[in-house]
Amino acid sequence: MLSESGSPPRPRTYRLPALAYLAVVILFFCTFPLALAGNGTRLVPPVLSFRLLLLVIPLVAAIFIRRTATIVDAGGITVRAAFGSRRLPWDSVHGLSVTGRSVYAVLFDGGSVRLPCVTVADLAGVSQASGGRLPEVAAPRQKFAPSRRSRR
Repeated sequence: MLSESGSPPRPRTYRLPALAYLAVVILFFCTFPLALAGNGTRLVPPVLSFRLLLLVIPLVAAIFIRRTATIVDAGGITVRAAFGSRRLPWDSVHGLSVTGRSVYAVLFDGGSVRLPCVTVADLAGVSQASGGRLPEVAAPRQKFAPSRRSRR
């Protein structure tokens, strides 16, 4: 389907924020001393042992953060996880459902698929990227903190 300007809708990608990599750095600094620790009886140089496998934990966390995404385009929705992906063409998507803070794609066969990294605030963008296959959702209004007035 075409957008108002006559061109196909622009694909949108929803990912975890870059700040999530801070967790990888923290995991690395927590596992590094454990991975290279000696036997604990006296000061010895670090030894190569099975404990080096602890350094795989931050690596897996980084892969998870990098891969996890939801891509919405004119052809459908692509849900990417750490070690796989699933393509949902628009012919199989009945609509979207919101449960708590999670957004799900409801399928015609009765199943549902969670859309990672998509929040309720992103529903307007998902609707626009669908090219009219999903109903239009109004963009959320910004909420500002109440102003503090001095009391008389």
